[in-house]
Amino acid sequence: MTEHVAQDIAAMSHAVVSITRAYGNARPWWRGQADASWNLVPSLYRKGFAVKESNINNRFRMLAKARYAHCPSEDDLFAWLFLMQHYRLPTRLLDWSESPLVALYFAIEDEARDEADGALWALLPTRLNLQQLNREGICLPRSRDLRQLCVEAFAAGKNAPDRRIFSVLTEQSDLRHMVQQSVFTIHGCATPVGELPESDTFLVRTRIPAKAKAVFRQVLSIFGISRASLFPDLENLAHELATLDFILRAASEPEVPEKTEG
Repeated sequence: MTEHVAQDIAAMSHAVVSITRAYGNARPWWRGQADASWNLVPSLYRKGFAVKESNINNRFRMLAKARYAHCPSEDDLFAWLFLMQHYRLPTRLLDWSESPLVALYFAIEDEARDEADGALWALLPTRLNLQQLNREGICLPRSRDLRQLCVEAFAAGKNAPDRRIFSVLTEQSDLRHMVQQSVFTIHGCATPVGELPESDTFLVRTRIPAKAKAVFRQVLSIFGISRASLFPDLENLAHELATLDFILRAASEPEVPEKTEG
């Protein structure tokens, strides 16, 4: 697998441009991870929830309606998976972004992981689907190609399970999806994306040395990429304002008039 190394924002920009050009100027998807040793596997498999997937998914559907006013229709299974992922239930979805800066934020935000190198992954979604579906293109949320993968998330099928991995576009039903430019891969197995056949044709990693993470955080802050901007709710806004390391003078603060002689 091709790997770049970026110790500053200039090197990161060069890597992003190089990767995009290598893909024929097709637009890659991006994912940031705080530890470069982590595999590209959804939380469902990482956290050992696969054996009880249908149980927790169906319980979520049963209990969500009293708590959330805009639940999907009963048969819109991908929308249910999407809602579960949004509220951090372990699912077979893996988050990506169409923005390398957004993905970079998630690679360097966690100061507790500053001892480990981070990673910015680049995925060419059409080539992933070409390898998995024998057809180039990106799946839509209600595509027939996704049906078995979605059904099996709620009820184990009698037939052989669909163990493929597809790239899927997102319905931006929430402001967060829009600002994060969210897209997904859906996984029918625990195989890491990097271990799929021919993965070197659709996957590239840029390593972020541990010692460079603090500098990247400063630069992204200057660029306006912060938790409050990517998670646009009042709680994150309040936290960001309360932890600023500088004080802004309120524009409405009255000025003290100068004394004049006379």
